[in-house]
Amino acid sequence: MSIVLAGAVLAAVVGATLAGGAVPLRLERHARIFLSFSAGTLVALALLELIPEGVEAMAGGVRVALLVVLAAFLATLLLDKLHVLHPHAHAMDAECPTVEHEHPPLAMHGAFGLLIHSAVDGLALAASLRESPATALAVGLALSAHKFADGLTTVSLVLAHHHRRRAAIRLLLGNVAFLATGFGVGLAVALDEHQLGGLLLVMAGFFLYLGASDLIPAVTTPICRKRDVFATACGMAAIALLATFAH
Repeated sequence: MSIVLAGAVLAAVVGATLAGGAVPLRLERHARIFLSFSAGTLVALALLELIPEGVEAMAGGVRVALLVVLAAFLATLLLDKLHVLHPHAHAMDAECPTVEHEHPPLAMHGAFGLLIHSAVDGLALAASLRESPATALAVGLALSAHKFADGLTTVSLVLAHHHRRRAAIRLLLGNVAFLATGFGVGLAVALDEHQLGGLLLVMAGFFLYLGASDLIPAVTTPICRKRDVFATACGMAAIALLATFAH
């Protein structure tokens, strides 16, 4: 394995993550549209990437894997409804609001969840380097496109609920740091595939709950519904295209 190749592939993926995060930072007044897009990416990411990869990696078959997803979804639901994750009630506005929620924490949990996902991406990138340079280049290209969407989603989840730009930048840099950490760990240690699969399935259940029950209802207000639903569909389509070309 070439150190130069490893550094180049990691730099490309990091650059894509930062570029994705820069888009909503520069166009902050359109944060609501980016949040709608992000809701679509989280749901599609769970269904098209995390669950298939988790099922493939985890022992026990499809039924056991989906039970893990269901358990993670239910656990997030219970924590949310018991006001552990989301202590503020949120209502639908009659028109396009300038402020959707007062710092709703569940969206921030989504951004933190993407940090863990980023570490797993780093592990996957390191595993591809262990196989061959050609595999590493192919995975690096696919992951770069994927991480662009991750960077955009991370920043959008923060800005759309009116947290400071500084917080969004910190989480974007955290996303990059977790990616690099996962990459380094993956190069140093060969992790158990079954445990990694279980982690992917848990994240899938969390992202499904976050996208379907929190973010999508939050952005589909009566007056803005067509625009928001279109942006959500675009987010799903983007992940679907990435998943199709990556596999």
